[in-house]
Order: sequence, then structure tokens, then C-alpha cells
Amino acid sequence: MTRESTVARALMVLVFAPAGGLFGKAVAEAAAGEPWWPWLLAALVWLVLSGLASVAVSHRLGEHR
Repeated sequence: MTRESTVARALMVLVFAPAGGLFGKAVAEAAAGEPWWPWLLAALVWLVLSGLASVAVSHRLGEHR
């Protein structure tokens, strides 16, 4: 496995694992009859912020090539 694929795999876990946990919490709260939308909103915010960070890093690394 190359260094790039190892980094990509680690970043995928760092981005999607928390979002999946937050989505799962939203489903559990909905099943319990509790307000679920704050957890869904938190998951979406996490995905947007991590996506923006990814684009910023990618753009920054692209400038140095």
C-alpha cells in the first residue's frame, strides 16, 4: 500500500466515521420519539466543514506543484 492510499484511508475514517455516528444517533433518537433533527444537522455540518477543509487543503497543495 502506498503512502498516499494510507493517508486517504485514514482521512476517510476521520471524516465518515463521525458523520455515520451522528446519523446513527439521529436514527436512534427518532426511534425513541425524541427530537432527532439536531443530530442530523450536526452530521450535515460535519460533512460540509470537512469537505471545505478538504477542498482548501487540496487547493493549497495544488498551488505548490
